[in-house]
Amino acid sequence: MKKNRTIRWGLFLVTILSVMLIAAVSQSSALAGSKLNQLTIVNETDHGFWLKLNGPAYYYLYVKAGTTKVYTPERGVYDATYYYCGTYVKNRTLDLTRHQTSIQVPSCGTRAFYGGGPSDTVDVGKEVKLVNVTLDNQTEHNIVIVLDGPNGESHAFFLYDDVEKEYTIPKGFYDYKIYGCGGVETGRFYAIFNKVKELTCP
Repeated sequence: MKKNRTIRWGLFLVTILSVMLIAAVSQSSALAGSKLNQLTIVNETDHGFWLKLNGPAYYYLYVKAGTTKVYTPERGVYDATYYYCGTYVKNRTLDLTRHQTSIQVPSCGTRAFYGGGPSDTVDVGKEVKLVNVTLDNQTEHNIVIVLDGPNGESHAFFLYDDVEKEYTIPKGFYDYKIYGCGGVETGRFYAIFNKVKELTCP
């Protein structure tokens, strides 16, 4: 009797697995024969991830922090804009001509893959190239600093006097303006990993 129960349980598991496999193959085949693409977005950050696509169709996609979501956009090549870790990144191209594509959104300032990754996967961390930068306010005033960055986006930060604070921004050159020194102080610096920028008034 026990042996018969074991056999029946084994047959049940085989049947369930077969049904799941057939369903997965059917879905993949259906997508392969249609105009749609299966786009999987894996968001490993503590922030929401937005993706705006403009191409054969227009999409505005959102994935909550720490979740994975699957979309089925129309196949084609899209102009893409990311909002990742508090930063807009524009003028990117996203190829959705394959029937399955994955976007990996790693923790801020990191990469999903080091030394390469799957050809059908986009590593947002590699695309955006975020770095940690510390702004050290030595102006003897409370200030607002505005950064104009390499991707055409701007950042504005408020800093109390004699306070240093770390921010995550895209790597590259920044033109900045400091408000609070009795006028507007301007300058330029290059943001790299663990950069410390001391801010002073003239």
